[in-house]
Amino acid sequence: MAKVPAFHSKKPSDRNVYHDNDKCTEGNNIERQNKVPGTGGRPQCEHCKRLG
Repeated sequence: MAKVPAFHSKKPSDRNVYHDNDKCTEGNNIERQNKVPGTGGRPQCEHCKRLG
């Protein structure tokens, strides 16, 4: 498990959450061109929370 700088997706069809763990499958599935740095004022992804 590794914390990474927070990021979120700018793609409207993706969930409105941010990710901060490199083991999160949902976060890893966001295409590079859709990744935006920061939380965007969104809540943390539940999977990232569980991963710690």
